[in-house]
Amino acid sequence: MRRNTRLPVALLAVLLTAALSTSCGSDDDNDGKAGSSGGSAPDKVTYITGFGTFGREAYAYVAQDKGYFSDAGVSVTIQPGQGSAISLAALAGGRAQFAPVDLSSTIMQVGGGKVSGVTAVAAVHQTTDAAVMAVADSGISKPADLEGKKIADPAGSVIGALFPAYAKLAGFDADKVDFVNLEPQQLGVNLAAGKVDAVGQYRVGRPNIENAVRGKEVVVLPFGKFLTESYGSAVTTTTKIAEEDPDLVRRFTSALLKGMRYAIDHPEEAASVLAKKHPTVNEKAAAAEIELLGEAVQPKKEGAPIGTMDRERVAGAIKALVDAGAVKSGPTPEQLVSFDLVPKS
Repeated sequence: MRRNTRLPVALLAVLLTAALSTSCGSDDDNDGKAGSSGGSAPDKVTYITGFGTFGREAYAYVAQDKGYFSDAGVSVTIQPGQGSAISLAALAGGRAQFAPVDLSSTIMQVGGGKVSGVTAVAAVHQTTDAAVMAVADSGISKPADLEGKKIADPAGSVIGALFPAYAKLAGFDADKVDFVNLEPQQLGVNLAAGKVDAVGQYRVGRPNIENAVRGKEVVVLPFGKFLTESYGSAVTTTTKIAEEDPDLVRRFTSALLKGMRYAIDHPEEAASVLAKKHPTVNEKAAAAEIELLGEAVQPKKEGAPIGTMDRERVAGAIKALVDAGAVKSGPTPEQLVSFDLVPKS
């Protein structure tokens, strides 16, 4: 897989630090709502979104706007994220305490020795949401059609990191695909202009791409068709926080998932909440993304709560990436997930 201008994680972490200082949302601005932890000062944490300020990230802003974090005794500063690898670096470096990180990225980063001291505590997507999208008139209709094409993907995105494993399982040559780095907001614009043939995108981001290409049919090639055991994003923190302050983890996760449930039940309102924080958000596309998120977060097991994670499935996801050559030595499920903190029925 050929790549252009893909920056190293260390440099990306520096860029993220600069970004975090310029764009945020905080409970301190939330209409003066105070925490309800017995009158004591709330715990202050920084949360990085998975990927910019798209509709799929609205649930965190809903949890903040509705006072769910405050009610849990947590003051949260929300920062727009720039991809899983950068979020992992921020968590490991102490620049954030929570972030939704693609579990496949965590497997590869931890298994490859690039990061340590992080742990997942709740699933966001119950299956991997990674995908490649193209317009139908590009001639791309199946994975093998990506050979010889140019794909745009943000630096640090799990989609680019997973692509070689996806290509191997789908039966085409990743080295015959040219990857270029673009900012998240530039993906749809460049696809619509024909400057790239396809873009890396989460499946829930399809409405945003459809809005950008204005009426053209969008082809979606989901990685989950081949990486069947994988989870998508998972709420991730540090092992230090999980071990030393499990109560904080439970309170934060509970409030965040409460915001998710509300957003899924009220997609238009959730999109409006997001747009108030980030006026450039397209509310119609954001609401459509939130509706798709509702499908992505539902557990496969009937009656299981949102956020649940299964040890056997995590083990299967590790094995799939090892077998595909994405990581030489896979970590154990317990090295990736704090199963005692995962939501249970």
